[in-house]
Amino acid sequence: MKRLLCLLLTGLMLFSAAACGAQPKPAGEDGPDAPVAENATDTPEQTTDAPDGGAVGVSDPVTPEPLPVEPGNVHDYADFANLLSAALLTGTQNRNLSPISVYLALAMLAEGAEGDTLTELLALLGCETLEELRGVCGAMLETLSIDEDGSTLDLHDSLWMANEIGGVPVTFRESYLNRLGEVYRSEANTVEFGTLSAAQQIADWINKHTRGKIEVSPDSFRFDARTLAVLINTIYLKDGWSDAFKLENTETGSFEGLSGAFDVDYMTRFDKNAVIRFGDGWTAYRVYLRNVGYMTFVLPDEGIALEKLLGTPDAIDKLLHAGVEKTVNVSLKLPKFEFKDKMELEKVLEALGLQKTFTPAADFSGMCDAPCCVDSVLQESYIGVDENGVEAAAYTMISVKTTAFNPVELETVNFHLTRPFFYAIESYDGTVLFIGTVTEPTAHANVQK
Repeated sequence: MKRLLCLLLTGLMLFSAAACGAQPKPAGEDGPDAPVAENATDTPEQTTDAPDGGAVGVSDPVTPEPLPVEPGNVHDYADFANLLSAALLTGTQNRNLSPISVYLALAMLAEGAEGDTLTELLALLGCETLEELRGVCGAMLETLSIDEDGSTLDLHDSLWMANEIGGVPVTFRESYLNRLGEVYRSEANTVEFGTLSAAQQIADWINKHTRGKIEVSPDSFRFDARTLAVLINTIYLKDGWSDAFKLENTETGSFEGLSGAFDVDYMTRFDKNAVIRFGDGWTAYRVYLRNVGYMTFVLPDEGIALEKLLGTPDAIDKLLHAGVEKTVNVSLKLPKFEFKDKMELEKVLEALGLQKTFTPAADFSGMCDAPCCVDSVLQESYIGVDENGVEAAAYTMISVKTTAFNPVELETVNFHLTRPFFYAIESYDGTVLFIGTVTEPTAHANVQK
């Protein structure tokens, strides 16, 4: 049986090398390489020095340019995660990616695909058949459900469907709906796309299942009259360190960013008998969590840019699993950080092999009776690391639109406010909040006599 999944910390792509069906580490039990941490200020007699590093600040939502990464020979989820990560992580800005969220959303999409469209989706997801894909995803959802001892790892899926497109009823296949419910535990909801109500319902669902860490606004969802369906996966993770950082040991220090040095708060700890990995131009160290797994931090050697270590699936895999292990004492200095990220993934996924999925040639006849293709793939995420542990959340949303809807061409009316006009600001229930007139848009304040 293939490898199903490496335990993943959202956004930092942390996979374990565990085999299929591996269970999360019991509460309070360290992993095989977990160090014994001492949160005192004692100093080791000998240390192996390494340059400080990390990521801080809050990133603005941006759309990444797809890198020239050729589709690899994907055999399982780990290959998919490495491939997608290589395409999106450049090492030149804050980035937070949840490969598993994208994987599960694409898997739900594949359940409704037929012909060449299904073939290219299965190839990217590393499975030969839908039956194999269902086994992989079902095991993921079962194994990665953790809610104990203050540790949470929570995955949810949902399908949002239109009743009709342009006045023509749309029928979703019962077999498709049943499969999403049985394998992916997906909710199924009917909404009227293009309305504030639909956008609000979807935003509320995402906010609920990401525990409010992403704060999605309904205004960010521009569903139009051609939207047929929306597939969403969410992931939420919260866990404490196996050996907590003490707040009194946090200190301010300089961080050498790409645009210059600035001060950040560093969590500090001294780990005895710890296992560290040394690679070609980098050093990697695992910091263990209570129940979910661990965070792997990779530090480039002095003088080597982070971007030089990335760029290919093999490079990502080496950073996570390769290198020479050595048992040492580690003086750990980890910056606190927190940021949000937003990525539009259509171009990247198309470059990685989904050629028909985004075109009218797509075949999703297994989903519904209307001709359709994927319109957009969006992921938003959050990650925060402090003395208590890590909290991360993400959602991946796939929007499917019909390719047969031809809107009626309407006349254009010029409404140009080039002369005095009236205005009113009202709440959604019609309550007037502000009202007035404009006769001179740039006039100074007027005092009523």
